[in-house]
Amino acid sequence: MAELIYDEVELFTVCLLLGMVLAFFYDGIRILRLLFAHKDWVVDLEDLLFWLFTAWLVFRTLFVYNRGALRGYAFFGMFLGVVGYALTLSRFFLFLAGKFVPYWTKGKAFVRKPFIFLSVFIRKSLKNIATQVKIAIKGR
Repeated sequence: MAELIYDEVELFTVCLLLGMVLAFFYDGIRILRLLFAHKDWVVDLEDLLFWLFTAWLVFRTLFVYNRGALRGYAFFGMFLGVVGYALTLSRFFLFLAGKFVPYWTKGKAFVRKPFIFLSVFIRKSLKNIATQVKIAIKGR
């Protein structure tokens, strides 16, 4: 009897940690969205892939630890894990990301500036060459 209770406590603990890990993973996706601009369809695709991965991971966890039986306390443990993470570590990580994003944006602009200058220079040079070729062709 005691072993059955230990198994249930183990499942609850694993589900609690799983909820925290999944929330942490989604925070990583949120931070990437802050760092890089995403189109709406890319955000939708990311969310779809995240939820498919989450469903697979929850199913796999329940299958391994509880032979696939659905238990309310397992889902409650995942819920508590997500809420606990959201109220503690998530705020800290998003705060740090909020402080880091302006520097990231400035750094990205600094790195991109030479490439933009080079592309404008090449584009103008090619345009001048095309104009000279057109003038040469018309002069014949």
